[in-house]
Amino acid sequence: MVNKEPFVIAILDGWGLCKETRGNAIALASTPFMDTLWDNYPHSQLGASGKHVGLPPQQDGNSEAGHMNIGAGRIIEQDSVLISRSINEGTFFKNPAFLTAIQHVKKYNSKMHLLGLLTDEQSAHADPDHLIALLTLFRQKGIKDIRLHLFTDGRDSYQYLAIKLVDKLKKILTINERVCSVIGRFYAMDRIKEWSRTELAYDVLVQGKGYKAHNSMEAVLHAYNRQETDEYIKPTIIDNGNDDTGRINDNDAIVFFNLRSDRVRQLSKTFVQKKFIGFKRKIILKNLRFITLTDFGPDLPGVLSAYPSRILPNTLPIALRGLSQMYIAETEKFAHVTYFLNGGHDHPVEAEDRVVIKSPNIISYKEKPEMSADQLTNKIIDSIKNNEHDFILANYANPDMVGHTGDLAAGIKAVQKVDYCIGRLMDVLNEKDGTMIITADHGNIEEMIDLETGQIDTSHSSHPVPFIIYNKNIPKDTPVGNGVLSDIAPTILHMLGIEKPKEMSKKILCQYQINQ
Repeated sequence: MVNKEPFVIAILDGWGLCKETRGNAIALASTPFMDTLWDNYPHSQLGASGKHVGLPPQQDGNSEAGHMNIGAGRIIEQDSVLISRSINEGTFFKNPAFLTAIQHVKKYNSKMHLLGLLTDEQSAHADPDHLIALLTLFRQKGIKDIRLHLFTDGRDSYQYLAIKLVDKLKKILTINERVCSVIGRFYAMDRIKEWSRTELAYDVLVQGKGYKAHNSMEAVLHAYNRQETDEYIKPTIIDNGNDDTGRINDNDAIVFFNLRSDRVRQLSKTFVQKKFIGFKRKIILKNLRFITLTDFGPDLPGVLSAYPSRILPNTLPIALRGLSQMYIAETEKFAHVTYFLNGGHDHPVEAEDRVVIKSPNIISYKEKPEMSADQLTNKIIDSIKNNEHDFILANYANPDMVGHTGDLAAGIKAVQKVDYCIGRLMDVLNEKDGTMIITADHGNIEEMIDLETGQIDTSHSSHPVPFIIYNKNIPKDTPVGNGVLSDIAPTILHMLGIEKPKEMSKKILCQYQINQ
């Protein structure tokens, strides 16, 4: 029998499990509600990184892979793994999308532009090997004018890593390849519709308008002198002393080599949408061939994806048909509880409600570590009290977004705010005989200092994440097995008395059923 009492999944984004207390905002915070849950309710640990979620071995977990695996009920091989395998097998170099870009620049005697994040091997957003493979392909095909526009990281990597990465890259570039702009990801990869940031990036790329430097090393060093970390490097054009500043022009081709869609859609729209409303473009390019490495989503006319998205059948929202559902998150994580959790479906598949709570409009979340957690919690509580939804999945962005700032004091405040919100949910669910699963998509805020170097660590971690079942009637000693994120969906369906789809191949972590 299907349970009809409220059932909540609280995803504490970036909340990992780590015994080490140094740099661990969770261990250093006061968390009475999470402590109560861990000490008194059935719980286990889940793998959320590397092969556990379809990523390369040893790679930290990330929100896209985490939510996709949570919703799929099966381990989903991520695009980065698929693309790297195609490079090794040679099919990458025959990809029709890349060949189309090559034909375009040869036909119009124009330039090839490579846009994307310059980072290390731990980032979910780009893989340096993919950039090298693209350069190799274009060299093989005789492309004579290749322009690189690099977005510096400092968020999924150390805050001052760009200087080493730029130096490493310049040593392998040929005479036909040069870096033409350097832009911090804060500007080039905004995803919360702060269009003024995107506009600054676009102006550098298309107009050559921004800070100036003679070379990429100088661009980064000047930014460091301005006290900017890699994430916040002001958009800078590389001016080599002539009229050609490497701008993107009519008839050129762009290959955007980022992997994830959520942080590239805004900038991509500025190039390809005719009825663009983000800001007034001073230059609108014509006859541009725009190629993306992966599928960047809808509303991007004329864009070719080298590796199109794979729509997953029978994800959690589909399996929950018949229950009224709500998926809720702040702006920063809205795509994750909808598009990614739902296996690539752009729109609701079972008429579920999708609710976005606006994230604060500030430069760094260390200034407001509570973010919009209270407003998000209020919305959930209203739904529960008014019997609006049978099933609610919520994402608390604070641990991840504040963890990325590297500010430990702010991290502690973020953890305590989320703990307080979980306590509020416990109270209202207790009144309604409801159930809550508390888990996370990956770790982050439990590791804000690199213990080997002592440096600030703003990136994700490879630690396991919690899996806790809260229901006032569940026996404390109810067995719950350890597992991986893709075990969550089968477990939820079993607890609700719903048969899991055949595609959900992962195991059930707990045999407890709510109505028994």
